[in-house]
Amino acid sequence: MWSKWIAVLAIIGIVYAAAVALRQNDLKFVIGYSSVSHMGFVLLGLATANALGVSGAVLQMFSHGVIAALLFAVAGRMIYRRTHTRQLDALSGMNLSHALPFAAFTFIVASAASMGIPGFSGFAAEITILIGAWKTYPLAVWIAGAGMVLVAAFTLRVLKQSFFGEKGAEGKVREVTAITTLNREQFNPITLPEKIGASMLMVATLSIGVYPKLLLDRIMPAVEAMRFLR
Repeated sequence: MWSKWIAVLAIIGIVYAAAVALRQNDLKFVIGYSSVSHMGFVLLGLATANALGVSGAVLQMFSHGVIAALLFAVAGRMIYRRTHTRQLDALSGMNLSHALPFAAFTFIVASAASMGIPGFSGFAAEITILIGAWKTYPLAVWIAGAGMVLVAAFTLRVLKQSFFGEKGAEGKVREVTAITTLNREQFNPITLPEKIGASMLMVATLSIGVYPKLLLDRIMPAVEAMRFLR
């Protein structure tokens, strides 16, 4: 009985967090709500109470840690440290894809992993959870699928506004938001430590996405030993 209520909370968290993220204008707020959505998948995996679903939940916790670290590193360390703003309306006029190309590339990789694109750890974790959930709560899988569409929608929105905003919007942004920003030619380049840290996280999410057995072979024996599993 308890597992049904956890499944309900999980799908509410997935869909609600994704819907709220669509309305946010602060880059860190969007990333924060995406984290809530990811944790909804963890709850859904635990609610299945079977080895596959719970193993997927553990894998999702690892995947989320890597993806969230990568997203926050770009938003806080690479972008905010140079632009002094997290507002999407302001960032859209800075053409950051040209000013900070490494940050743009890193955010694209992190966004793909967050959306659950095949080849990244997010996909490996979420598909494992959904397969496990299908055996127990098939309706929850359909609702979670709708939540994944919303996740893709707000992720693509924030990616476009942060790095691929329309040229010529800078003057309008300053008038509306009253935010003073540096000229994009004056941005400090991404440092070597920032590149090394981000690269390590990108390799981690790609490695687990391509070969999830690297972790699943260690997770599943421990999960199968749990007594509450059906």
